[in-house]
Amino acid sequence: MDTDDEVYMDTDDVVDALDRVEGAVQKVEQAVKDKASSATLVGWMLIGAFLLTVPGDIWHAKWRYALSYGVSADKMSVGTLPHDCAWVAAPLGEKYCHYDREVSSVHWATSQTGNPIASYDEGKTWIVVTNPDPSVTWPKYDTVTQVYISWKKVEE
Repeated sequence: MDTDDEVYMDTDDVVDALDRVEGAVQKVEQAVKDKASSATLVGWMLIGAFLLTVPGDIWHAKWRYALSYGVSADKMSVGTLPHDCAWVAAPLGEKYCHYDREVSSVHWATSQTGNPIASYDEGKTWIVVTNPDPSVTWPKYDTVTQVYISWKKVEE
């Protein structure tokens, strides 16, 4: 073999190597194009988290309790959910507690003797209201007049 043949063989080897590198680069580019970006993945995770929390919030919304108890929204009182059991509250991590929603209502009625009565335990016991506001009309039958939503801490 003379020197020219060796140069041609080396050139052919270089061309073959470049073709293989080019093919590998194209495969990597295609893989990157086919893979979802990190931003897309984070976006889907946020949407998933949103969808997991919204149904509970919608079900326990103020309007739903107002509709259930037959009172207007201004007769509803919703306490603020404490955050001390949240995973992201300091110190970060599991706190082994959560808060349960407690719903209570105030009932008004008029007794059989004509006195205004009120119940603060869901109508189980009644007390006679002394010195009622004369501008307030007391209902004849058991009527929910106020609804309170509060939070009770539960240790796990």
